[in-house]
Amino acid sequence: RQAGSLYDLIPAVPQNAKPAGEWNQVSILSNNGQIVFKLNGENVVSFTSGTDEWRQMCADSKFKDWEWFVNTAKEGHIALQDHGFEVWYRNIKIREL
Repeated sequence: RQAGSLYDLIPAVPQNAKPAGEWNQVSILSNNGQIVFKLNGENVVSFTSGTDEWRQMCADSKFKDWEWFVNTAKEGHIALQDHGFEVWYRNIKIREL
């Protein structure tokens, strides 16, 4: 449950989040099921959705009954998550590749 991780599934490596009060730069690229998450210029998580490995990882997690999560959508909404602390976002851009 660290910045850049795929919540409770894949930890971010390296864990390179900046300290509170500084801005982190994030990039999430989704292309044909291949997801790459960059935090401050470094790849920290990558996976391919829709594979047997992905489905097994989800089946072994608290997300096993979340069909919309397991069968990751190819388009739709995004969510920005927080756990009760003040958080700020800026310069959010979404574009189709």
